Amino acid sequence: MSELLGVLADFVFQAICFPIGWPLMKALTLGKYPAKGSWFSESPSAQWTSAIGLAVLVIAMMAAMKQFVLA
Repeated sequence: MSELLGVLADFVFQAICFPIGWPLMKALTLGKYPAKGSWFSESPSAQWTSAIGLAVLVIAMMAAMKQFVLA
């Protein structure tokens, strides 16, 4: 059962975070990474793209909750 939950969590993580991190990763690497068709692959570039997407989500959530004081 825990194996199934791990696979499901990984799928949801990739499905949400990869598309968010994709434009930033393309801009940072000048279009080299991630490779075409690497959305649900286990490649390092796909994992990094998802991690960047997660970071963007966390920062956006923190900004929405007014965690950054600008004064």
